[in-house]
Amino acid sequence: MEQLIIYIEEREALADEAACIFRVHERLRNANEKAYTPILISIGPYHRCQPKLLAMEKCKEHYLELLLQRNNNLRKKDYLDSMKKLEERACKCYADPVDHLDSDESVKMMLYDACFVIEFLFGLYEFFVVEDKHQQSHVGDEVKVSWKMIQICRDLMLLENQLPFFVISEFYDMSCGVGVTQNPNRNHPDTTSTLTLTLTITLTLTSTPTPTLTKLALLPIFQNLPRRIGVKFEAVEDDNDGLNLSMFDIRFEHDLFKIPKFTVADSTETFFRNIIAYEQHSLDDKSKYFTDYTYFMDQLINCKQDVTQLRRHEVLENWLGDDEVVAVMFNDLGIGTIIMLSFYYAEQCSKVNAHCKRRWNRVVASLKRDYFTNMWVTVATIAAAFLFLLTLTQTVISFFLRAHARARPHPDTDDAGNLLS
Repeated sequence: MEQLIIYIEEREALADEAACIFRVHERLRNANEKAYTPILISIGPYHRCQPKLLAMEKCKEHYLELLLQRNNNLRKKDYLDSMKKLEERACKCYADPVDHLDSDESVKMMLYDACFVIEFLFGLYEFFVVEDKHQQSHVGDEVKVSWKMIQICRDLMLLENQLPFFVISEFYDMSCGVGVTQNPNRNHPDTTSTLTLTLTITLTLTSTPTPTLTKLALLPIFQNLPRRIGVKFEAVEDDNDGLNLSMFDIRFEHDLFKIPKFTVADSTETFFRNIIAYEQHSLDDKSKYFTDYTYFMDQLINCKQDVTQLRRHEVLENWLGDDEVVAVMFNDLGIGTIIMLSFYYAEQCSKVNAHCKRRWNRVVASLKRDYFTNMWVTVATIAAAFLFLLTLTQTVISFFLRAHARARPHPDTDDAGNLLS
């Protein structure tokens, strides 16, 4: 009876395993296909056997040998047997069919890919942390050669280039002598992908609260905000308690936006696109922080002048060089995305819109836009205002002089106005 209960529980666990590794849907992919496609290495079944990625397959075999050296009590067959027990559960983590691989190919692929990820991360640790170069026994060219390391790190963050994290966790435990899996459904740190781990760590470290349900009806008024409504910006790094802020902690107080500093580099678009793609494919009850963040920034940024303004206030550091490229990036990140009612920045949008509705704020913003756009327009405006004041002063003085002259009596008349003889 106990065995039957265990069997039923295991079947239910497999049935409830939600897919967490997706192929990016067409609307997102069409915006920038290269952002979702690996350049150097394939991890998982979606991009396996692409000709340009086959060169790294030999490298994976070498990394498996490195992993075997960590625990001499286990052989390659032990790892294969463990992977066979996890195969059914692992395949259920992929939203799209992976039946182009037979069982043996699938088991071998996941083993080799997981061992590569583990040893590559070990290599990064040894290269950057271990000072004694003689102890860097697992540091290969994939870590030492900068362009390879950067490309591999970039490929490992792609949504379609993932393994279930429990597979990696299992082989890491085995290499450290923790033990071999007997139950394929035993608890692991996570059942989702390695990309999900990146997202989870980011959100955990930033302690991001859950957004409240608020309507988005007022968002369109946000268009071209920085240059039209007279809003100012301030870069922030720490909160009032001296703790590091989350990148999501954007606040609007009075006429001032307080925005944590952020850097736009070559990898920024790829990172954002793949995290957003994961959020878009996930269940709707999960908060979509990166989707909301990039949508909010798209509302602030419509052209390169907006990027320039953020950069001048040290809110944004542009490593791409061209502000126009940054503006286009944020404008295109939202293509194909769906914004939920639980929009994270709804409260801040409400504050901004309330500020924009005040007549005085609109008048001041209009004056700044029309008469103080640059130095020469400002000088011309001041000169015109000065001439106007001079003319007005002259008119007033002339009026009072004439009025005073009419009020004074003529010298040839008496007090009654009669002419003197």
